[in-house]
Amino acid sequence: MIRVQWFAALLLGVVASGFASGATAEKPALTACTLPDLDEPARCGSLEVAENPDRPEGRRISIAFAVIPATGAALPDAIVPLHGGPGENVIGEAGSIARQFAVLRETRDILLIDQRGTGRSNALKCTLLDEAAPAANLLHFVPPDAVSACAQDLGPRADLTQYTQLHFANDLEAVRKALGYAQFNLYAGSYGTRAAQVFMRAYPQSVRTVTLNGGVPLDYITPLTMAQASQAMFEATFDACAADAACAAAYPELRPEFERMLARLDAGEVRVAVPGAERAPLARGRVVEWLRARLYRPRTAAEVPSLIHRAHGGDWSPVVAGILAHARNIDREFAVGLWLTVTCSEDVAFLSEADIGPASAGTWLGEYRVRQQQEACRRWPQAKMPAGYRVPTRTAIPTMFVSGDMDAVTPLDFTANMAPGFSNRVEVVLRGRGHTEWDDCVGALHRQLVESGRVDGIEPNCPAQPRPPFAIAAPDQDPSRVSARRPDD
Repeated sequence: MIRVQWFAALLLGVVASGFASGATAEKPALTACTLPDLDEPARCGSLEVAENPDRPEGRRISIAFAVIPATGAALPDAIVPLHGGPGENVIGEAGSIARQFAVLRETRDILLIDQRGTGRSNALKCTLLDEAAPAANLLHFVPPDAVSACAQDLGPRADLTQYTQLHFANDLEAVRKALGYAQFNLYAGSYGTRAAQVFMRAYPQSVRTVTLNGGVPLDYITPLTMAQASQAMFEATFDACAADAACAAAYPELRPEFERMLARLDAGEVRVAVPGAERAPLARGRVVEWLRARLYRPRTAAEVPSLIHRAHGGDWSPVVAGILAHARNIDREFAVGLWLTVTCSEDVAFLSEADIGPASAGTWLGEYRVRQQQEACRRWPQAKMPAGYRVPTRTAIPTMFVSGDMDAVTPLDFTANMAPGFSNRVEVVLRGRGHTEWDDCVGALHRQLVESGRVDGIEPNCPAQPRPPFAIAAPDQDPSRVSARRPDD
């Protein structure tokens, strides 16, 4: 406990000094603005800060924010959503966020802040997919040459080592002070839960409540956890198919088909036509990685048996189209440069070679995702994190954990690891739900937390959801000719 308190004091000093030297003291101007999918005006502004807090005389960047004002008299504690990735922008999701927190808007502003390096805050965009020659994306989750090209392209306008979660914490506090909010109610999802933890332990007095949906522990190395987490959900999906009469009848040999499919990929037998290459090789790891992403939520996991069956029968078109669509979506929606800076500096830099084998053993994904990120990080500038940065969070701030028992990326053991450090907490387990899911029950519990400022009295009981029906070809159709649905990632 003494060591944790010492680190908290050290961290507070690091980020507080960054705020003092890096942010302008002037109150930012707010102007009426139109935001995506929001049918009412908001107020937008930006705050200029030093890109490198240790060099306030150097390059400055703008941190963009937008206020969706309360519909009634506003209390001084705003709702602040923190998105994941890392690399997702927040302001671009204004409409859906406003609907999500509609009831709470009666008494509170919603404050949208694009993390430095995303959205309107000096976005670090990369292009991972070459539409004219996409063969590299069938081998690599992160094509190495594309990473090198992006680092070279962004280098003249950004110090890529200065886009860490620590500096984002500085920016959040700077915006809070500039706009005059007393405290924040943080709602964080996926990797955004890391940003929330860094902020809440750096500026605990600035946080009133926290909701962590799909929480990521600070002391876990995320690419290292992916093989085992996805393996458990692959197995659960196969077992559920075998227990479902329709799925079992349609795919009676699902697991052996999957094993044979992987053997063909391992042997280099699978080649597909894409622009620029008539017979481009398809890598086993890339296929399993894409299927792993299908397992994040039950509605997309329901398509996995059909996709495997079609690929086993020789129809790889849904898999290839899905991989390329996923890469296209990442280029369009994410700031990949921010993702690289954060994950390379705060996760991959702490990888131990001795841990990779055991963490990957006995899994279908194997070492693929870890090795892909390692190679990308060798080509990307990295920040050096302060000693003790990965110490687990210890806090008494009222916190609600939300976890899905069908989550293939932040499974229940993530929360089990994190929760003991949160002495003032409530844990909500969503049965039959996946990664960062939200429904009326979660909304009601979140509203109770924010309105009361307490976890006492919150009953974490949400009704279980049935597993969606598996995607199955009609009996009189050739499964290889049935188009599989591809929901958004």
